[in-house]
Amino acid sequence: MNHGVGPGAPGKESMSTHRGTVLRAQSGRYAVLDDSGVVGCRARRRLDRPDDRFPEYPVPGDQVGWRLHSGAGRHREGLIETVYPRRSEIARSRFGSRHVVVANLDRLVVVVAVRDPTLDRGLLDRLLAAAESNGIEALICFHKADLVDPLELDPLRRIYESVGYPVVLTSAETGQGIDALRETLRGRTSAFMGASGAGKSRLISVLQPGLELRFGPVSEKTGQGRHTTTRVDLHRTEFGALLADTPGVRDFALWRLAPEELRDLFPEFREAQQRCHFARCTHVPEPRCAVQEAVAAGSIEAGRYRSYRAILDEVRQVDTLDREGRSRRGNKA
Repeated sequence: MNHGVGPGAPGKESMSTHRGTVLRAQSGRYAVLDDSGVVGCRARRRLDRPDDRFPEYPVPGDQVGWRLHSGAGRHREGLIETVYPRRSEIARSRFGSRHVVVANLDRLVVVVAVRDPTLDRGLLDRLLAAAESNGIEALICFHKADLVDPLELDPLRRIYESVGYPVVLTSAETGQGIDALRETLRGRTSAFMGASGAGKSRLISVLQPGLELRFGPVSEKTGQGRHTTTRVDLHRTEFGALLADTPGVRDFALWRLAPEELRDLFPEFREAQQRCHFARCTHVPEPRCAVQEAVAAGSIEAGRYRSYRAILDEVRQVDTLDREGRSRRGNKA
């Protein structure tokens, strides 16, 4: 995994321009990793971007071109001039805008506490759909496995493994599953996402001892985790991985999709929906729908289908608002 100097866009770089990976972005300051270590940078007011629709400022995981401004060694200061095209990203809808959480991931690790806080399958399925929509491999980490009988997790584990998602059971307390998770992540860039209190920061700290990450207990009053991670940071590891610690989420709204696009983000639907009567069937409430028949027969798990319907309702609401907005703008013109 090369995070340092590399070929850039034709005509964009000179001998004095370097390439690196953004580890952290905060208040206009960036930590950028290249083959010589980490350099502190600011961003030029008008960056060279792949196109005008590209976000104005880089996020953790972005590959950037930067020029040395001053200093040497650990005291280098640089200026980011270019943001290069992304191979992947995780984005969500926030207040009607598109918010990119982290870029250039190889894998999304969805961390789900099996207890404390209560396991949230709806959030799990949303994060899996987000990974699918961006072509990112997803791994499910059932964390705090020491708090339950392993037999309790077998049915849920089989549901997701049958869909094609690898599942690992972990415990930061006992060390269960940590070695297996570390091997899975070796040499890759991965982000840990999940609810507040699920144990993302604690897991990363156990995977790479020595990191000074903040983590706290679940609130006894609300039963939910407290937000101890407030920004996205990519952390270097001794096993060749970059691991992104992300703030906890209680919901995750997928960025705008057409209703008929959502169905393809649930892998278990793909074979059945080829037999649906309507080619653009969204599986709610069309007649002669092979997916609904598969749910009724038990070959598609009902909980996953409920998650799909909940997300579809939101997608349709956003789609309706978008069309109404375009119509109003057209009438004014």
